[in-house]
Amino acid sequence: MRTKGGTLYNQQFNVEQTRFTVESIQDIVQTVQALKSASSQMKTTLIANKELDLKFIDNLQDELADMADLTNNINEMMGQSYAIPDNADDSDLMDELDALEGNLALENTVGAGPSYLQEPELLELLAALQQTAEEELGLP
Repeated sequence: MRTKGGTLYNQQFNVEQTRFTVESIQDIVQTVQALKSASSQMKTTLIANKELDLKFIDNLQDELADMADLTNNINEMMGQSYAIPDNADDSDLMDELDALEGNLALENTVGAGPSYLQEPELLELLAALQQTAEEELGLP
């Protein structure tokens, strides 16, 4: 009985192995056919579309890089400061600000506010204008 069971088992194994091999070959054939079809479609797509040409893509990338550089240059130009020199130091600016604040504090303690906010006396202004006019006209 052992020989019959062993032989039957071996036969069943061989049949299953053969079936597995046939299915594997069929899967391989289907895979190759799919690859062949995909390759054909890819070639058609690459040839038909100018956008997929390497020279076109390279030129497009160059144009985009040029536009990015131009945009950066424009941003740098627009960000230039007109009032502050390029060699200005933060400590120099802070010293100047402190000096201005000191002058402002001094003006506030002396008068009722900064001198540029105080109105000059009207009579003094009229007298100065009259004297200037007389001098220009040569009047005594």
